[in-house]
Amino acid sequence: MDSKNLECISNTDPDLMQMFKAYALKMEEQSLPPIVVNLFKCYFSQLLYGSQGKLTQQEIIPVEQNELESLDSISKYREKVPEAISELAVIKLNGGLGTSMGLEKAKSLIKVREEKSFLNLIAEQIKVLREKYQTRVPLLFMNSFRTHMDTMMHVQEIDNPYHLPQAFLQHKYPKILADDLSPAKWPENPELEWNPPGHGDIYTALVTSGVLKNLLEKGYKYAFISNSDNLGATVDENILGYLKAKEFTFLMEVTPRTITDRKGGHLCRLLKNDRLAVREIAQCPENELEDFMDIQKYSFFNTNSIWLNLEELEKVFVRHRMVPLDLIINTKNLDPRNPDSPKVYQLETAMGSAISAFDHAGALNVPRDRFAPVKTTSDLLAVKSDLYEMTDMMTIVPNPRRKDPMPDIHLDSGFFKNIDQFEDRFAAGIPSLLECQELRVEGNVYFGRDVKIKGNTFIRNTSAKPVTIQDGSELEGQVNL
Repeated sequence: MDSKNLECISNTDPDLMQMFKAYALKMEEQSLPPIVVNLFKCYFSQLLYGSQGKLTQQEIIPVEQNELESLDSISKYREKVPEAISELAVIKLNGGLGTSMGLEKAKSLIKVREEKSFLNLIAEQIKVLREKYQTRVPLLFMNSFRTHMDTMMHVQEIDNPYHLPQAFLQHKYPKILADDLSPAKWPENPELEWNPPGHGDIYTALVTSGVLKNLLEKGYKYAFISNSDNLGATVDENILGYLKAKEFTFLMEVTPRTITDRKGGHLCRLLKNDRLAVREIAQCPENELEDFMDIQKYSFFNTNSIWLNLEELEKVFVRHRMVPLDLIINTKNLDPRNPDSPKVYQLETAMGSAISAFDHAGALNVPRDRFAPVKTTSDLLAVKSDLYEMTDMMTIVPNPRRKDPMPDIHLDSGFFKNIDQFEDRFAAGIPSLLECQELRVEGNVYFGRDVKIKGNTFIRNTSAKPVTIQDGSELEGQVNL
C-alpha cells in the first residue's frame, strides 16, 4: 500500500471502524481538529493493514554529487533578495524537550553563548535581519504540547507585523499498544499516552491554526523552516534569492554525509517518478541498514532546513486534503524512563518527506556549518567552546582559525549526560578545543579555568572520587588522573 496515496476509504471496513472508535473519541476529548483525527486514521489503517512504513533500496536511486547546485555557486541570485525579503516568514520547529540532556522543558531554553539561550539568539538574529533590510520579517515557533508554556513564558516579545502570532501548536497522536493495537493508558501520567507526531505535522498545523491563511492574506509567499536547536540554520540571502529566481516550490538544504551522521535521513530519488525524496532510518528495512549507512552511495544528508512556497503548500493541501508524507512507525516504551513499561507504536512523519509531493522541488548542497544541531552535552561543549564564534549577525559559526574538521567529542554519559552535571563540571570555564582533533573523557572529571586541549586527548579517571584538572593545564594524548 502506497503510504503517500492512501485515501481514507477505510470507513467501509467495519473492523477498522470498530478499532478506531476508541481513538476517535480519545482525540475528540482533547478537541483535536477533525482533519487531524482523519489523518491519524489514515496512518492507523496503514499500520493495521501491515504497512511497515518502509522504503526499500529497490524503490530508490542515489542522488549524484554533480546533480545539485552548491551554496557557493548561487551568489548571482542575491539581487532578488530585496524583493523576496518582504515576502519571507521564518518558522522554527520548537517541539523538542531536552530529554537527552536530562531536561523536562524546551531544549531551546538551554544557554549557549554569553548566557543567551537558543531562543535569545534566534530572536536577535531576526532583529538584525529586520534592521538590515528595514522590513519586519515575522518569526513564529511551532511548539509541542510539552514545550509551549516553557517557550512562551521565556520568549522575548518579537513584535510580529500585522499581529501575527508568535507561535502555533503542533498536534498530538495517541500512542498505540503494540500487543493489541488499542490506545495506550498510563493513569499515573496521562500525558505519556500521547506523542508528538513528528515535525511533518507542521503542514497540517499551519492549516488548522489558521497561520497559513493569515500569512498568505498578509502577502507572505515564502517560509524558511528549521530546527530551533540548529545554530547553523539562519536566513541566507543567497538561498532566498535562488528560491525566488528559480521559482522552487520546495527547496531542501542538504550537506555531504559523514560517518557521524550515517544514520540520518538521506536524499534519494523515487524510481517510479524520479522525484526527490528523503529516506529516514526508521523507513529502512533491517536487512538494508548497511546499504542505508553507505555515505558514498547516499552522499547527501537532510539538514531539516527547508524553504517553502506557501502558495504551493496550500495547493498541495487542497489537492490531497493533506500533505502526503511517508509514515514512520517508531516502537518505544510507553514511559521512556521505564524500560518495563509496555511497548507502544508512535505514528510519526518527517517534514522533509514532503519534497516528493511538490512539483518543481529542489535540493541545495550547503556547507556543514549550516548544520550545527545540539543534541547532546558533547555537542553543547563544542558550540560553547572556541571551535565556534559569534558574529555581528548574532549567528554561531565555525571559528575561521580552525582549518580541520570539527573534533570527535565523547563525554562520559555517567557524569556529563545531564545539563546540570555538565554545567557543574565546566563551572570554571569551557576549555579551548581549537587545536583538538578528538576528545574522550572517562570518569568523574572537573575542569579548571583556562584549560587547553590539543590533538587526540583521552582523559581518564578510574577512581571513585572526582578529580579536577588544574587551572591553565595544557592536555594532549593519554591523561590518567
